Amino acid sequence: MLLFVAVLHYLPINAQLQSAIIGKPVNAIINISFGAASNDSILIGPSLPSDKTSFLYSNNLCPPEGHYTIARRTNISGCFNNTWQPVTSDHTYTDNNGYMMLVNDTTTPYNKILFSDTVKQTTCNNTMYEFSAAIMNIDLSNYCSNGTARWPGFVFRVETTAGQVLNSYYTGRIHYGGSFLPSAYGSTVYGFDFSMPPGINSYVVKIIDSATGYGNCGYAFAVDDIKLLSLGPSVNINFPGLSGSYIQTSVCFQNDKSITINGNIDSSGYHNVALQWEQSIDSGLTWTDITGATNYNYTTPGLSMPDTFFFRLRAAPVSNIGYPYCGSTSNTIKVLVDGIPANFSVSNNSPVCTDSNLVFNLQGGTSYITTGPNGFFDDSPFPHIYYPTFADSGTYYVQVVTQGGCKATDSTIVKISAGPNIQMSPDTSICYGRSVQLQSGGGKAYEWSPPDGLSNAAIANPIASPVKTTTYTVKVSDETGCPGRGTVTIKLLDSALKAMITGPAIACPRDIIILKDTSTGSVIGWYWDFGNGQTSSLQNPPQQNFPALGKETPYTIKLIVTDTAACTDTAYSVIKSVNNCYIDVPGAFTPNGDGLNDYLYPLNAYKATNLLFRVFNRNGQLIFETKDWTKKWDGNYNGSPQAPGTYVWILNYTDADNKRVFLKGTTVLIR
Repeated sequence: MLLFVAVLHYLPINAQLQSAIIGKPVNAIINISFGAASNDSILIGPSLPSDKTSFLYSNNLCPPEGHYTIARRTNISGCFNNTWQPVTSDHTYTDNNGYMMLVNDTTTPYNKILFSDTVKQTTCNNTMYEFSAAIMNIDLSNYCSNGTARWPGFVFRVETTAGQVLNSYYTGRIHYGGSFLPSAYGSTVYGFDFSMPPGINSYVVKIIDSATGYGNCGYAFAVDDIKLLSLGPSVNINFPGLSGSYIQTSVCFQNDKSITINGNIDSSGYHNVALQWEQSIDSGLTWTDITGATNYNYTTPGLSMPDTFFFRLRAAPVSNIGYPYCGSTSNTIKVLVDGIPANFSVSNNSPVCTDSNLVFNLQGGTSYITTGPNGFFDDSPFPHIYYPTFADSGTYYVQVVTQGGCKATDSTIVKISAGPNIQMSPDTSICYGRSVQLQSGGGKAYEWSPPDGLSNAAIANPIASPVKTTTYTVKVSDETGCPGRGTVTIKLLDSALKAMITGPAIACPRDIIILKDTSTGSVIGWYWDFGNGQTSSLQNPPQQNFPALGKETPYTIKLIVTDTAACTDTAYSVIKSVNNCYIDVPGAFTPNGDGLNDYLYPLNAYKATNLLFRVFNRNGQLIFETKDWTKKWDGNYNGSPQAPGTYVWILNYTDADNKRVFLKGTTVLIR
């Protein structure tokens, strides 16, 4: 009789398969993960061999009934009116490129083979095996609204090649829900642990889709990670003084260094345990025994060639240590033997200005040491210099170091622009209301601030007319755009100084003219020039006489005032001296355009105020009117010449003694 032990169970969320001596698997006897897509554009994967399943393969993302496909997710095209719940990641991988088996099944009264495989491996004595798969009901709970829904159920079975059942486990009907996502790993894993008697060298494992009976609606499910593993006690390896399930270290080939790895094992499940260290050079795809490495600790030979090695420790009973599928293995340790650094780069962002940040860009190493001018030293991955000076220009050397300590040296040239050599005008003082031209040079572009009082803030030499003491700053940029700055202070010497003269505009015969200084500011000096040959340095000068000299004669009066800061200002006033100030109206005029007596107006009304002069025709019609005695009647009315004859005029004004005068008379228009 064949003896066997079976441990049957369904795995709840985050649970793991359990047995009396469960540990970590050695090599998977069967490991069907369906692979992964090489890029995002590939949605369908290859089929299983036809002898592995009784379902038919379809390359349709929504396979017809009785068919399956190998796809990356279930929500690609909204299959069957969106009755499948979205599954965006397979059970094996953490991204969405991994494949899973999607089955669109029908209700039947007979079983179907979901997966079957024949195992031709020598049975290991005293060894527990695990047969499992991740299965998920992908129908939505309300998908079968017009009938009776059926839930899938599966039988995991181990048989002899003659069909004798050795071990069997039934999942029960799998309800809606669950997840293939890594955060819910284990929530959809079904399977069992079993042991077999020795001597069996060939057997069959099957996953059977259990008959559901007929119903109105079919059902659909996803399958991933079909595994048959041998189990054993927990084995761990680490570097001395360190711990962890996955450890990596690096060395430099130039050092010809050996690495020591420590191992330990929970041997409660084994009696008379044997050990074997293994090595892989293809990222763990294949493993080879290390000759003579059968102790708990292993020291590599000197690692003198660049390469990548993986190491692990396998444990099994002494009788099984020669069989790779018996016992259990440890975690994997990765050893990188670095070569001389390659594919690295060293650069910087120069040329930069002195008010910028010099930044080095180092790539391709694990660590760096940067040295340069002015004793520069930086062992960080991101060296920089804030506000560099011109002296920081030069060659910088960077030692690029790999994780294992291999080194290479490169260099980069830094150029710092010290900015323009600015020429500035000196500080100066000006009188209030005056202007001064600012001077700067040595650059390509200029920007003055504040712009107040400047003729143009964007040129080298603007005119400044400040209203208070002001310090102007100019930003000068050279051809590289690097700036420099200069300043000039314009000091105002005193408050506002304004020269002003008060006096009459007309001088009649025998008039005595009095001129007054009405200047503002801190005035301490006066100089008068009256234009009549007389001058004065008094604030209130003596009375002046301005003769007419037989015709109207203008006299220009000049006043120069000086304030406490020695600032000066000048005012001018013009007095017209006239021969006659007697007001009269001519008795006749001849508007014929000959330049003689062509106009009618009140003569000599220089000092008249509030004047009104009007002319009427013989019918009493007002044909001319003015309040300005210099505005003259040319003998026309509304652009039409008036007829020769007598016209009446009326003149009203206020004289120099502030008396109101009323005059009336006639004049003859002669043509």
